Amino acid sequence: MPPDLLRRSLRLAIGALATLPAIEAAGQRCSTGCELYSYASSVSADAGGPLDLRAFAFYPRDLAPGADAPIAVVMHGYSPRSTFGDTRQHAERLAGEGFVAVLVAMRGRDGSDGQRDSGGLEIYDIYDAVEHLKADDYFAPRVDRTNVHITGFSGGGGNVMSALTKFPDYFRLGSSYYGISDYGFDPVTGWYVNGADVGVMRTDQLDTDVGDPTTGDPGVLDRYLARASNLASKNNPYSEIHLFVNSDETISPPVNHASYRDNAVAAASSPGEFDNITVHVGQSDGSLWVDHNGDGVRDDDELQNFPHSGGLESQARGEAWYLDRLRAGLIPEPVLAPADELFVAGWVRTKPFELFIGDGQDAAARLEYELDDRAMAFQMLIESSDKSPAARLTVDPSLLATPWMLVELNGEAIATALADEPFVYASLRHGDTLRLVAIPEPSGAAATSIAAASCAAATAGRRRGRPLVTLGRALRLARHTRCEPHAVAVRGWRCD
Repeated sequence: MPPDLLRRSLRLAIGALATLPAIEAAGQRCSTGCELYSYASSVSADAGGPLDLRAFAFYPRDLAPGADAPIAVVMHGYSPRSTFGDTRQHAERLAGEGFVAVLVAMRGRDGSDGQRDSGGLEIYDIYDAVEHLKADDYFAPRVDRTNVHITGFSGGGGNVMSALTKFPDYFRLGSSYYGISDYGFDPVTGWYVNGADVGVMRTDQLDTDVGDPTTGDPGVLDRYLARASNLASKNNPYSEIHLFVNSDETISPPVNHASYRDNAVAAASSPGEFDNITVHVGQSDGSLWVDHNGDGVRDDDELQNFPHSGGLESQARGEAWYLDRLRAGLIPEPVLAPADELFVAGWVRTKPFELFIGDGQDAAARLEYELDDRAMAFQMLIESSDKSPAARLTVDPSLLATPWMLVELNGEAIATALADEPFVYASLRHGDTLRLVAIPEPSGAAATSIAAASCAAATAGRRRGRPLVTLGRALRLARHTRCEPHAVAVRGWRCD
């Protein structure tokens, strides 16, 4: 039997015989292909190294190489009891529709390492889970790497809204069912005081994960600001976004969806910029229908009723708005604008750059950026009360038109670098402006002088706890610093 076919057979056998309680509730078997997999966190570690996290993939049993199956991320709810089993039926439904569906076990649950943090670093687990699946030797030739969408329910709906703002050019579509966009920053409409304790007390968990915002502690409020996706919704005018909630929803009230949309619209630079966001307000009395197919018949999936525990019925009603277009690849891949202002709630990752403030969950900032082949510019202004956190800015400079770039901080040249690999500046501060400017390739003595100066700059910066020093100072330091060519030609200099 060919190795690939053997591996597929083993996967199907595992899917049919798995006995994990979280996924095989009541002894049920997977109705589709399914596989539990582990992956490493790219942002968090414990004593044993990067956090070991878990996800479950559901996929069509006849998934073949070249299928270009779209990827669907399905997020479980907020409560500590939420497990794979709570969202399994939703993933199996999507696998039955031709998707590869990924259930992400957020850190601290379902066997994943680490501690939960209510919408902080745990949102990064979503990206890591999908990237791992894209690189898997079985799934890689079978999925469309560019066609990813995310859906979730209640706390999972909150994860959806967060992910759409923290990865604004990653998901073609996001759908949130009765989700949370503000865990407690707003003293009136924030979830902590407006729904978290309906039915089941959840504020105890929020106290542990984030803190009690009603104390007015500025540090705690900064942590809630770093989770406020409704303030960061302006980051994403690219993905098609559907927000489903009933008018009488009490656990995750409609204000979570309305504020997400309204804040984005208020920040629009042109009319219609945020027409990508649609809030669907359902009615629990069954009085609201939408005739999607125009046949005049009230089909079950045309009822606009999204109760908090609506299960597959709510999912089907929501998906009627977009699933056929998504499966057919008719919803475009998001493309980041060449210039904009982002609200960075803790961190943001785009294809050209990433900004990570403090520990990723205790600060927020405005980031203005401009990107073209001549220069890439970034200015950060801290919005949280504590202005001291440093941010790590990682940039892919491959957009620049030349292989070399000049690095400027607040208008002063501080170093040169090659533009063929990611550039990291680890100490961006409140009010700083960093620019990467394309420059002609140095040659001869000029190249030696610039490289030696940059080497000395880096050395002096390390000695003084700063990543870089000014280029003029570096030229002076170069006279007193022994630098020699690195073993790999023109890749850099080694300083002693």
